[in-house]
Amino acid sequence: MSESLQRRRELAAFLRSRRERRTPQSAGLESGGRRRTPGLRREELAALAGVSASWYTWLEQGRQIRVSRQVLSGLAGALGLDQVETAHLFQLADEVPPGVGNPVPGPVPEGYRLLLEQLEPNPAFMTNRRFDILAWNRGQTALLGDFGLVPPADRNILWLMFMSPELREMHVDWEHEAAHTVALFRSQAGEQLLLPHFSSLVRRLEQASPEFRVMWERMDLVAYTPGTRTFNHQRFGKIALEYVKMHAADGVHTLVAHLAPAGSELAAELPKLIEAQQLADGRADQTGG
Repeated sequence: MSESLQRRRELAAFLRSRRERRTPQSAGLESGGRRRTPGLRREELAALAGVSASWYTWLEQGRQIRVSRQVLSGLAGALGLDQVETAHLFQLADEVPPGVGNPVPGPVPEGYRLLLEQLEPNPAFMTNRRFDILAWNRGQTALLGDFGLVPPADRNILWLMFMSPELREMHVDWEHEAAHTVALFRSQAGEQLLLPHFSSLVRRLEQASPEFRVMWERMDLVAYTPGTRTFNHQRFGKIALEYVKMHAADGVHTLVAHLAPAGSELAAELPKLIEAQQLADGRADQTGG
């Protein structure tokens, strides 16, 4: 069975299940006397969603028809779907769910912030699907740089990879890392690249960086694999860190961590580096600097 056929069958089954659960009363309709099933009739749902009964019947039969975002929204409203069910409906129809890629990042859940703290002294941070940096720990600030010094509009991994001289200098093989980041972004963004929040980031980088424009036009794709990243560090020289990415179950947040090898000299030095950074920050606060 092809993926397309499987998707259409799953969509048909999902619509049918939710239609059968939707009572006329909950949809604002009269019960209309005795019914074989407590759910809505196909023609009733079609009328509520603003489509023809024949077209909706074809949809429940799994026929090969394209469903627009407007119709999907109408069906979600007529069926009384919640946010999770609506997202599932859009995904089955091979569309980006509404609200994905919201340009206003929400607060990072407290549990994720606690996880960042537990990973100290290793550097770690949280991103969203657009690679925006949402939260980070003290290990990140002490070893690889303080994202708090970056303007919020620029606090994005893809943007900083090309526009931050400090980050460029830190990577031993910047061109390889930059190309990998571009290909990973394209792979993970997928159809979300059509959303304004994603496309605006790409356009901004194309205008600001000829190097990004060249790499983006290659249309390279790459899957994430754990590995080792080598950095130039002002204090320690060349350092090798294990690069780990984990997607959270909410489908929005991603944990990115750089781990010092267990038992290494760097692992022993990281707590001291964080302590020194905190002392420096404390002195700056006292002097108003």
